[in-house]
Amino acid sequence: MMAKCFAGSTQVPGESMLSWCFDPEGNVDGDPCNPLKEEPSAERLNVMRFIIKFLWYQHLRHGCCFALMKNDKPVAAAFLVPPNNKEAYKETACFQMWAISKLGLPKEMSSGDSMVRFDAMAKAMGVSHKKLFGKEDLHWYIPIVAVGSEYQGKGYGRELFSFIGSLGDHTKNPMYLETFGPRNQRFYERNGFEVMDKQQVVTKKETLKLHDGSLGMVRPASN
Repeated sequence: MMAKCFAGSTQVPGESMLSWCFDPEGNVDGDPCNPLKEEPSAERLNVMRFIIKFLWYQHLRHGCCFALMKNDKPVAAAFLVPPNNKEAYKETACFQMWAISKLGLPKEMSSGDSMVRFDAMAKAMGVSHKKLFGKEDLHWYIPIVAVGSEYQGKGYGRELFSFIGSLGDHTKNPMYLETFGPRNQRFYERNGFEVMDKQQVVTKKETLKLHDGSLGMVRPASN
């Protein structure tokens, strides 16, 4: 469900920054917030599966991987990192080597211009995170959110975030995530997040100039 959501289709946009990293010209009008020009290739789906599985292995140990179920089927999901002062959202070199040996690193993430774009995206997001939260600033981090392509527009994302927000309110800690594009920004704003930082995604050859770049968004805990 999550990989299919991230890949997108000719009817539904996928995860926009990842889509740009994979192929800047793959979406309608060259805007990664739009649907794909063609149905997702096997290579695109493979990259998205790798990312989901990598993050699953990385964050499952935190005990905060959640899925919203309807009729015994997952319709939305999110991985969270709970408040800590160990920067637990960062993968260690040992974990990275283990995960890559287990999953196999797609060539689009290991060489060529696409690899450079993926690295630039990670760098931009890291700048926002470090700028907004120091090591001792306890906060929830939300590295991944997905609503199944066929389930979007039914309120499931909002239902999931009602639960997610309650975690931040319970622990009295802010929540942080990165996103891209006006559609995502509006969704998160409706769920209590505010844009607190903007970072351009830049390589030597390319810049993601649309929609203010990568957005660092924060939801303060309710009193």
